[in-house]
Amino acid sequence: MAWQGYDLQPTRYDERGWRATFYASGMEHSPTSATGTAWERTPWHAVQSPWDALKHADRDK
Repeated sequence: MAWQGYDLQPTRYDERGWRATFYASGMEHSPTSATGTAWERTPWHAVQSPWDALKHADRDK
């Protein structure tokens, strides 16, 4: 993801699901610096949901 300007942090929470958090590359990572995040049952959906929103936001700039 770094080549597209983002760092990705996937986190699994037992059987409850996954959280994917996107950060701007090269920035210090903290909960308040997250660019996008999602909570889903599968890692694929957790990544796909905020990634689609970030791509859409980049096109509108």
